[in-house]
Amino acid sequence: MGGFDYLRLIAATLVVAHHARVLDGRPPIMIGPSLDLGALGVGLFFAISGYLVTGSLKQTPRVGTFVAKRALRIFPGLLAALLVTAFIIGPMSTTLSTSAYLADPDVYGYMLKNLTLYAVAYDLPGVFLTVPVAGVVNGSLWTLRLEFTAYLALAALGAARQATPRTLTVLALVAAAGSTVVHVAGLDARDDLFRIAYLAGVNGFLFLSGAALKASGRQPPLWLAGAAVILLATPVWFLGLPLIVLRLGAVDTPRLPVDLSYGLYIYSFPLQQMLAERSQLSLAKSLALTLPFALASWLLVEKPALRLKARLPRAPAKPILSPAAAAVD
Repeated sequence: MGGFDYLRLIAATLVVAHHARVLDGRPPIMIGPSLDLGALGVGLFFAISGYLVTGSLKQTPRVGTFVAKRALRIFPGLLAALLVTAFIIGPMSTTLSTSAYLADPDVYGYMLKNLTLYAVAYDLPGVFLTVPVAGVVNGSLWTLRLEFTAYLALAALGAARQATPRTLTVLALVAAAGSTVVHVAGLDARDDLFRIAYLAGVNGFLFLSGAALKASGRQPPLWLAGAAVILLATPVWFLGLPLIVLRLGAVDTPRLPVDLSYGLYIYSFPLQQMLAERSQLSLAKSLALTLPFALASWLLVEKPALRLKARLPRAPAKPILSPAAAAVD
């Protein structure tokens, strides 16, 4: 199902397009009252991830192996991006001298905190202080924490033999209901904590819905996926997105020779900040600058790291998913 390769690339490009405007101090392009290009791109990533990662869970003999696979997908590329950001982009962009910058412990704190995923740091000493979104080096990193948390939650459900279509659907609906209540009450616009809760609920719903669809093995009818497009123009835009993703992802297309989506996502923000600092930020220049980094990330870091999956334990074991779900191809 090569369609998912193209969807991931589209998702990353949507995020780049969104940041090409907001990092330049311009308003985002809105698709509906609550949906901009960035939210759509991130939402696509979560729905795709839930679907594909559940497929991996079905084929993995033990929880530790599943988590190791997920770690190999996220951490090597992230480490390389953090090194490039802290020790190449940072010194090129800081207002401090190179020696003062490299002697600042916050540089190394930036590396260590972001590598944990759960202590995200957005600033580096003296970096990007004069751009419209000042002091933020890589605002895309927050989603990696949520993504890895979703992996761990799915692994826990699998270990408890509760990664069933029913359980995943119930959890998805709870996430959707919670985020909808927060949004309707306007709490996400008033308080950062509620804003985080709203984002976690929306993207949690997308991940869990993708997982439920994979666990059920059912393909939604084309008419239903088409009708779901209408929801994109409403405050509950996220409710129909997994149906759209599954139908488009299932399209039989040639596989892409390289996967640039992750590299585009984790490198674009700091590179776009460099362009914004020079008053040269545009979508075309953002892609032209970021694509070589994404290609290098795939060829030199991500692809070699993914080869290590073959060395993980393959011994037969009880299926992680419930018998009914594991029987679904």
